[in-house]
Amino acid sequence: MSEHLPDDTYAEKIEKMVTMTVAAAKGIVPVGQVALPLAQIANGGLAPPEVCAFARALSRILQGERDPARLAHELTPELAEVLRDTLARIEAPLPEADEAEAVGLTFEELVEKVAEACSGEVMLWQQLWTLTQQLADDSSLPPEIRGLGAVLRRILAGERQKFILDELAPQHRWAVEQLLDWLNGRAVTPEDSR
Repeated sequence: MSEHLPDDTYAEKIEKMVTMTVAAAKGIVPVGQVALPLAQIANGGLAPPEVCAFARALSRILQGERDPARLAHELTPELAEVLRDTLARIEAPLPEADEAEAVGLTFEELVEKVAEACSGEVMLWQQLWTLTQQLADDSSLPPEIRGLGAVLRRILAGERQKFILDELAPQHRWAVEQLLDWLNGRAVTPEDSR
């Protein structure tokens, strides 16, 4: 426990650092998106010393280092344990999408979940990445559902061009177009909107 931060805030910050590191190490999010904030924490001087040391260890993981003894060398026993857990999460296979959850989602809910995932919900993004691949590849599904899975996966991968809508069945096109409009609207900077 740190005297600098309340327990829950401290734990939340550590968990967020771990989640983002795992996502980057697994290729779910770009490494640069995680490496810069970790470097700022490690070298910024605003976080407690043990958190700075932990951020440095996570940065080394992103550079490919995986030796727990060397990585945990400067860490408190609690953070060394968190680091070992982080390495285990990186080595673990990606979780399979929960079949019951996949079946339970309506089309509209699926589109909403993709919007949430594209807004930075990393764990949801990871689940949807797996689910959309399954939808796209499942030959037992109708072609329009496979097409929807493929298009939503491309949106999760960062594609925002309207031509991808051409692959959708008419009943799916409108909602996915609204999703693209919303995502593109969020990407516009104030200088661009005149």
